[in-house]
Amino acid sequence: MRLIWPSMSLKYPCMALLAIHAAAQCHPDQRRVTVSDAIEMTRLGVASYMDDSPSNVAQFSPDGRRFALVLKKGNLERNTNDYTLEIFKTQEALSAQKPETVVRMSSNSNREAIHHVKWLRSSGTVLFIGEKPNAVPQIYSFDIARRQLQRLTDHLTPVVSFDASDDGRVVVFEADPPARDPMNSPEVEREGFRISGEDLGEVVLAGSPYAQYRSRESRQLFLMIGGGRARQISVVDGVWPNLALSVSPNGRYALVEALVRNIPKSWLGYRDRLLHEFIAADKASLAISSVEQYLLLDTVTGAIAPLIDAPKSWEHDGFLWIDGGKSIVLSKAYLPLTGIDAMEQERRGAGTSVIEVLLPSRETVKIRDGNATAADWIEEDSELSLQERSGAGVNAMLVYRKRGNEWEEVLGRLVAATSNPRITYEQDMNTPPKIWITNTVTGNKTLLLDPNPQFKQLCFGRERMISWQATDGHPVRGGLYLPPDYDPSRRYPLVIQTHAFDPGRFWIDGPWSSAFAAQPLAAKDIVVLQIGGASDRTDAVHRSTPSEGPGQMAAFEGAIDYLDNQGIIDRESVGIIGFSRTVYHVAYTLTHSKYRFRAVTLADGFNGGYFERIAYPNQAADPDAVNGGPPYGTMLPLWFEHAPAFNLSNVTAPVRLEGYGVAAAVEEWEWFSLSSGMKKPIDFLILPRAPHLLVKPWERRVSQQGNLDWFAFWLKGAEDPSPEKQPVYARWHQLRDLEAKMLRQAN
Repeated sequence: MRLIWPSMSLKYPCMALLAIHAAAQCHPDQRRVTVSDAIEMTRLGVASYMDDSPSNVAQFSPDGRRFALVLKKGNLERNTNDYTLEIFKTQEALSAQKPETVVRMSSNSNREAIHHVKWLRSSGTVLFIGEKPNAVPQIYSFDIARRQLQRLTDHLTPVVSFDASDDGRVVVFEADPPARDPMNSPEVEREGFRISGEDLGEVVLAGSPYAQYRSRESRQLFLMIGGGRARQISVVDGVWPNLALSVSPNGRYALVEALVRNIPKSWLGYRDRLLHEFIAADKASLAISSVEQYLLLDTVTGAIAPLIDAPKSWEHDGFLWIDGGKSIVLSKAYLPLTGIDAMEQERRGAGTSVIEVLLPSRETVKIRDGNATAADWIEEDSELSLQERSGAGVNAMLVYRKRGNEWEEVLGRLVAATSNPRITYEQDMNTPPKIWITNTVTGNKTLLLDPNPQFKQLCFGRERMISWQATDGHPVRGGLYLPPDYDPSRRYPLVIQTHAFDPGRFWIDGPWSSAFAAQPLAAKDIVVLQIGGASDRTDAVHRSTPSEGPGQMAAFEGAIDYLDNQGIIDRESVGIIGFSRTVYHVAYTLTHSKYRFRAVTLADGFNGGYFERIAYPNQAADPDAVNGGPPYGTMLPLWFEHAPAFNLSNVTAPVRLEGYGVAAAVEEWEWFSLSSGMKKPIDFLILPRAPHLLVKPWERRVSQQGNLDWFAFWLKGAEDPSPEKQPVYARWHQLRDLEAKMLRQAN
């Protein structure tokens, strides 16, 4: 097999071996990393920090004199996540003076304690959603000069998202719907409950105290003007807190991103493969689809309607209010397919454009074709900056000037640098993140904040980027965590962590907090490979096709061959973790690969199975796509070939199932029931109140420490002597007996 070495010539393979085999040497005063260290790490206070954009690090006040950022850390003693709102004076920050912590809040729910920070035009007031333990989150304001914290809403249910006009007078917010029991009503008692498009999980949970934890019901939308009583805005489509919500600077309109309930037939003309699949997917008539659209709310009349008759692009790229809110620029926008000739309809269905939507007429003006992203608007010059990414990954900045209702490109115009300093959250595979400030005029760069000075007391395993060939020939890369004090003469157990890899990220646990525990595993002398997932360009081509599973299986197999050939791992002691989408990748591999895995975790994800398909008919597009068609008629034999659960007889590894939310019992039941019936070793853990991305410290510890113990037990025969864990090990010893019996029968 040809080996591909990262960032160095094949003429010097020994240099590459030295780079891979290099390991951290622990200082006598240092200790190895634990799961508690990962949970209690101070991080940026955002739900998912996945890019380096300075706008995701700090929010500058309109006058640039101050900026704010939010920090968070887990508190294992109280099972809370503790947040702080830090306010910096810009000039003092350039001299490395420390911030002022103006607000402290803690959350014992799955929500953020401080989020959606927004400065008002006055630059002396910030708004945010805040939450205290056992309290409903509300919108707060903090007046910096007066040191005054004020609650602006008193809503009965959690406020989950909001935005406000520049002066704070117009506020639009989303809130959870009131808890309801659809099974408990006189109508149901008299007439029964008629199924009308619900998924099985929703029906099973109806009437249960756990229903709220996996509710798919749309959030409610409210309009509040001048501090008065909030008015509910009726929305047919699905409103969710992770979708965009933006109030125009002048407060006249609000842009609301929503999931479409009734998809127009004309939208079948859009040909992006993934978007088209979700547009064409069968769903119950009352169900909300997975297709997004922008809605426009008129804050004077309260009317809400689609901004344009077109879906939103599958990619999450943004928009800009311009002319003070009199119009809006949309990036990667689709144009309507109705009322135009066939040639224009064909062109519009094939691609996206950057457009301006004039208000209130909703007339569209095309600025340029293609996938450029709106980056900045300079009001005084009527100039729009666009960022365009080339095929080579290079970003180019384009400038367009508005004259009346027309746009012209300003050739050769350099984009003016902002006068605000640049705040960056800098890290790499082996360098914990620190926050830096750069003077954009002088170029001077200063350390602003080290969020985790306690890391100096820890000895981390070194991570190296490696590249290899999958067994089907396609190139793959990942991050290899070596144990501290790594011995190159020794072969180590391996755990493959899936779903993402980024050489610019310091991942103490992995890309997500659910199931992964990279550094704690390395601290137990287990090599960990963090491997890229479906976000990689090669993998994206095969996503939602019958080749998705085989391609990922080939990547895992190639990694095992590569690390075995390098003398790093014992290929008889390999474990693997699948989470979310990569549950399917790992499940397919377990049931179709000739390679043997010693232990496995499948954590809360899509498994491409038959029972999951029939239990969730509104999400049938993906299981049908990966298995070659629907599970009936002439397509059924394809399911027998592809679907992992139909091939469970091939599984020899002990499997740990993790489900988050009670409905996960439905999602994972096929694997658990069939494996149990075949007397295969399987462990099933449900965290009934947990979200897909684990948040609460105790739930993170159950998952991450549980996987650390699971793989140490199966790959090394190691057991934690803590008395409280002995019932767990007693169960696992029973599973080991099952495994031994299964292997004897197989031989």
